[in-house]
Amino acid sequence: MNNSPQWITTAKSASIHKWAEHLHKQAKEMFLKDKTHAHLIFLFKDEGLVSVNPVPPKSDQTQIHKGILQAVKQHNLYAVINIGEAWTYFPKEHDHTAFQILDGEMKVSDLNDEDKTEALYMRMESRDGDCVVFLDKIERKGDEVMLGGGKVLNEEDMKWF
Repeated sequence: MNNSPQWITTAKSASIHKWAEHLHKQAKEMFLKDKTHAHLIFLFKDEGLVSVNPVPPKSDQTQIHKGILQAVKQHNLYAVINIGEAWTYFPKEHDHTAFQILDGEMKVSDLNDEDKTEALYMRMESRDGDCVVFLDKIERKGDEVMLGGGKVLNEEDMKWF
């Protein structure tokens, strides 16, 4: 990968954060160029990036999650970065719907179109507890596809999840 961040084994947390920022920037550029983004999973060991894995379209998300957990345990992975397109829900204040989603009573895909947002999604998690999520709203107007406002959620923002 061109211009990839240097991996420093004695500073893994800082390195994975730099990788997350780098891959987020690349994902946005690719999305704007192609008007879509493949679902990709980047796996890191203590020594740095070890593989990039494309996920076939319409794959079962539960199976993907189980596969990632198995790979983390089996290969002693340090971190995982997951990039793709997703439906998201942005909670409102005193929002019962957010709790229904968090409790598994409903999925974002079950919501009315006006209640969910299509987004370019990237999540990084590491063995050290690092976690960051980048969400960039996908806006479609006819044949035109753009990225709107983005949000970055870190460990502090996600404590209620």
